[in-house]
Amino acid sequence: MESRTIFQLGPDSKRVYSILQKNGPLTKNDLMEMLRTNFTNINRIMEPLEIERLIAESGIGESSGGRKPVLYDLNRNRFYLAGIDISRPYTKLIIANPKMEVLYKNSFTMDETCAPKKTVEIVASLFRKGLRQLKIDKESFLGVGLGTVGPLDRANGIMSRPKNFAASGWAGAPIKNLLEEALELPLVIDNGANTAILAEYYFGAGKGYHNLAYFYCSTGIRTGAISDGSIVRTIHDAEDAFGHMVINVDGELCSCGNYGCIDCYSSIYAIVHKYTAALKQGCPTAIMKPIASINYMDICQAAERDDTLAKEILVNAATIFGAGLANYINLLNPGMVILSGPLISHSEIYYQIASQTAARRLYDQDANEIIFSKSGRFGDDAIALGAAVIVVEKHL
Repeated sequence: MESRTIFQLGPDSKRVYSILQKNGPLTKNDLMEMLRTNFTNINRIMEPLEIERLIAESGIGESSGGRKPVLYDLNRNRFYLAGIDISRPYTKLIIANPKMEVLYKNSFTMDETCAPKKTVEIVASLFRKGLRQLKIDKESFLGVGLGTVGPLDRANGIMSRPKNFAASGWAGAPIKNLLEEALELPLVIDNGANTAILAEYYFGAGKGYHNLAYFYCSTGIRTGAISDGSIVRTIHDAEDAFGHMVINVDGELCSCGNYGCIDCYSSIYAIVHKYTAALKQGCPTAIMKPIASINYMDICQAAERDDTLAKEILVNAATIFGAGLANYINLLNPGMVILSGPLISHSEIYYQIASQTAARRLYDQDANEIIFSKSGRFGDDAIALGAAVIVVEKHL
């Protein structure tokens, strides 16, 4: 499919396409009500979509007294999208149809060998594997989206100053050019928290909320927010500003140069550092591994088994995160807060303490009825799937 069949649609046709993508299947009467137009106009608006086979009849709706109406939806096989999530612990590739149904996904761990060039080579290999498995060709793709670690120079597709990758070479990496060359497809880039929140906002747990917050609890605390239906963008498209909120003015030295940031206490890096430091001082542990090889999953599992040290460190980390989260909620007043990422998926203790602490510390609990969602709808797929979302949204 040539890209102009969607990129060069008129604004009304693009709007219908977007509505059906996020809310279909719908009848023509549904669409007329949503666009506040008449039957003649809706036929004119839908005609180019049908000619280009971007939409199609998908079934029969319920009758309201007369003939049963025809339902319309997107043609799921008209084109495909790829979404990539480059995070510090892992990189993930997904292939989706325009309804954002995941057809293929694969991932790999980011170790000390995964510099930008090697990471891109592995992504390209996984992409080719996906094409073979799905029996589709590259020409059927509308484009590729990337959600990655900020801060970013989005205009030039460069990862400006990312921290804590196991491999070197990421600061200043021209990741957009590298991926476009390897995949031979156009690429759209944003930070991963923004792509994730868009996936949840349009298609997932946050659908129907005009104000939404998303927190990805991992090596750092990555944050995305939607206010009144629009992404809240930070300076230089950084996504870790929340993690560097000062929660203790006399606290520990942070990698950013300040003292007492949330990241110093509540990130994977901080949790592992505190646990292993305590072991070196002689604290007992139930984890039967060399200290140097202990990771956050070991600590989360030990806490669930009532390991005193692991539980104490996780509870403290989650309490501090929850206090910062309450401050954030008081400022932006989101209707839903999605907590996601490896710490959330691997530690029920961390999720429960963080959400309960935040709810307890809201300044007006009667007025602020905040819904907390554990992992949203898409969980650890949200960043990659949201990266596919931004390909379509860029043109709609």
